[in-house]
Amino acid sequence: MTIATTTTSLVDTYRGLLGRYFGFPEFRDGQERVLRELAEHDVLAVMPTGSGKSMCYVLPAIASGRTLVVSPLIALMQDQVESLTAAGVPAGFINSNIDRDAQNRNYRGFVEGRLKLLYVAPERFANDRFVAGLREAGVNLLAVDEAHCMSEWGHDFRPDYLVLGAVRERLGSPRTLALTATAEPGVRRDIARLLGIDAPPVVTSVDRPNLKLAVVRIGSPTQGKQWLLRYLKERVGQPGIVYVRTRKGVDDTASMLREAGVNAEAYHAGMPAAERTQTQRRFTLDEVSVIVATNAFGLGVDKPDIRFVVHLNMPGRIESYYQEAGRAGRDGDPAECTLLYDPRDETAQQHFIERSHPDDERFRAIWRQLVDDSAQSDGAPVRRNGTSADEEGYATAIAALRDGGLIDASGRLTSDDRDAPVDPGPVRAHQRYAEERLGRMVDYAESGRCRHLLILDYFGEQAAEHCQACDNCLGEAGPAGAVADAGLREVIATLRDELAARYQREPADIMGPKTVRELATYRPRDRGELLETWGIAEVKADWFGAELMRAIEQWEDANPDAPARPERTGRRQPRLVEAELLPVDEALYQRLSDWRRDRARRDSVPAYVVFSNKTLREIAALRPRDMNALSGVWGVGSSRVARYGDEVLAVVNGG
Repeated sequence: MTIATTTTSLVDTYRGLLGRYFGFPEFRDGQERVLRELAEHDVLAVMPTGSGKSMCYVLPAIASGRTLVVSPLIALMQDQVESLTAAGVPAGFINSNIDRDAQNRNYRGFVEGRLKLLYVAPERFANDRFVAGLREAGVNLLAVDEAHCMSEWGHDFRPDYLVLGAVRERLGSPRTLALTATAEPGVRRDIARLLGIDAPPVVTSVDRPNLKLAVVRIGSPTQGKQWLLRYLKERVGQPGIVYVRTRKGVDDTASMLREAGVNAEAYHAGMPAAERTQTQRRFTLDEVSVIVATNAFGLGVDKPDIRFVVHLNMPGRIESYYQEAGRAGRDGDPAECTLLYDPRDETAQQHFIERSHPDDERFRAIWRQLVDDSAQSDGAPVRRNGTSADEEGYATAIAALRDGGLIDASGRLTSDDRDAPVDPGPVRAHQRYAEERLGRMVDYAESGRCRHLLILDYFGEQAAEHCQACDNCLGEAGPAGAVADAGLREVIATLRDELAARYQREPADIMGPKTVRELATYRPRDRGELLETWGIAEVKADWFGAELMRAIEQWEDANPDAPARPERTGRRQPRLVEAELLPVDEALYQRLSDWRRDRARRDSVPAYVVFSNKTLREIAALRPRDMNALSGVWGVGSSRVARYGDEVLAVVNGG
């Protein structure tokens, strides 16, 4: 039997194998479609976390043998091989965690047909003898897991993945399956182009309706930790993950939780490998309830009953957030995904973007180092992957040099000239792209729209305007902000870069991402409106204000169907403390509760749809006296101000 077989009986065979080896009576959503199309041609499949992507190559492997799986995840390799072996499927892996004898034994087992599947990391393909042996044996199916790593526009780009298109040809162009859980349309096109997949992608909806999505606004890291501690004490014994940006933050947060009696342990790449493995194992066995981790934790962790994921810091893009949040509720039962949003997180992410995109001098230095390294390695392909800020800058530089033709499809340099002309343009274009992704993440955090809709829209899917699984649709969200147009944001960012080059300044000196977003949101038409924009004062208004407003006007002329400009309702008053830390006027809280009950009955909706208890307590603590102050209260967005504002203020003012 070969992968090219194109009969219904083949899918029936897969269904029988699914029951026989794994005890599953039927395919999950999307699996059968992928398997049917894979019988006909190469496939790019976009399937959400927990949808059983691996079965799309495991079942053909059982039926046909010699399935080569490319994965960047050492932990996932070992976990999957252990699970397959336990199910009676002969499988092995080759990575740095096993010694040379074990690597050779697994390689021989695969090429001689004793192993059905072999998992490898992409850097293995730098060994020409390794690839030649695989080609001679014959690979029936090449499966590329985490395929978004191929694309420089993906959220986890890895230079080693760039060679896979050339490797596929060297293997004899076997039937190929590329798999990813999180790839927006541009990344999908990039994957298909790099692997030579001509067929349209198979896209199973990324929607996870069992996940309740929420954003909680905080004013400081201390406030975030206080919220987290209260949250976890209400969920004692439930398994969950808390993501923190830095290793130090992970250690500090885990210590704080343990001192408060929470069964929590830390996990990050700075810990010894054996300790990380033990921590992951203890979590899997429910000996540890809460893992506090950097984004190093989660890939390859097959624990279906995670009931919550909390992000103590905002990631830099929606793909990263949704992949990490999506580790909750893989069993299909309800789970909670909460982002603690401090607007200062945007600045931290912007600094990371700047470090990840080398300036012209650093870009040239990377090229010269590559030339030197190539001379010492007899022209071996580029292999390093990015981890630190400098290494991430290296990864971006590799992609730019490949775009400029100085690195070929196999990952080898096309020139040995240390002073060859290098074009930094792709680096700057990628930086603008990363900033636009960051802007979309901030939009998610600040928007008053359905959060499931925002995510589906990001990944190119249609969705209803409302769900019953996010804080906005449930009436539990904090104040929302207007959303900037992505196209206009790109126009303004491009103008910023042109101004920076013209006046020999850094782009950040011209305007930061928050300024770009505000300009694209409110589209100022005169000097007065321009001066209301965050980051624009008299000097900058005089310097380039007219040029900026002209660019905005030209964009509006070219986009007559764009939504009307949102009105500014005045800047929100900063919230320095949470309502729980303020003295609540209990008499006022009771009057507000009575009003909410009556209003909910009139509207025939549950009381929480009007306002949550938390919002009522904050109103009773802050006692807002006007609409502007009311709009700054947690859980009160512009639509609620318009709908309930007069009545709420009347209750507060004793009317």
